[in-house]
Amino acid sequence: MDKNLGLFAKQAAEQIGTNPHTLRRWAIELEKEGYVFSRNNKGKDGHRIFYEPDIQALTIFRDLISQLQDYEQVAKLTVARVGEGVIDKLTSIVNEENDLEQPVTVTFTEQELKQYTERIIEETSKRVASETANAVYNRMENLLENRDRELLTKMNESMEQRRLEVAAAREQNSAGFWGRIFGRK
Repeated sequence: MDKNLGLFAKQAAEQIGTNPHTLRRWAIELEKEGYVFSRNNKGKDGHRIFYEPDIQALTIFRDLISQLQDYEQVAKLTVARVGEGVIDKLTSIVNEENDLEQPVTVTFTEQELKQYTERIIEETSKRVASETANAVYNRMENLLENRDRELLTKMNESMEQRRLEVAAAREQNSAGFWGRIFGRK
């Protein structure tokens, strides 16, 4: 492809191996992160014109999106790679989750790998802290529930005992009254 020759979305999508709608969505995500595509003067904002560097950036986006599945994160990584000029200087790692005979190669710069690792560590720490807090909360909730249940049982037993005492006292008082009238004990 001639570096001076720009392509419209349909031709660029064919070259990258996707459809024009997907290409436009990727371009929008890259633009959100500050990547600038050239535009012609047609229409309200003009149509995007894709040049060789744009094709390379979108190819990186395509390769990363198949691995990460997060448009925003992939757009940030792609813009960072293009900004650093490290498109050709990538460190390869192999993703062995798939078929071992045909591994999938994922590429990261050293900085991206550090950022990714730090993010994973941070997310894991937050999740563990959250799970620990949830476990403590659940334990406290269970303890309070058991305490309340025991307290309610003791109160019911105490009230029943009090009812029995009151009933016995009434019976004794009524027997005393009839006993006085009829001379019985």
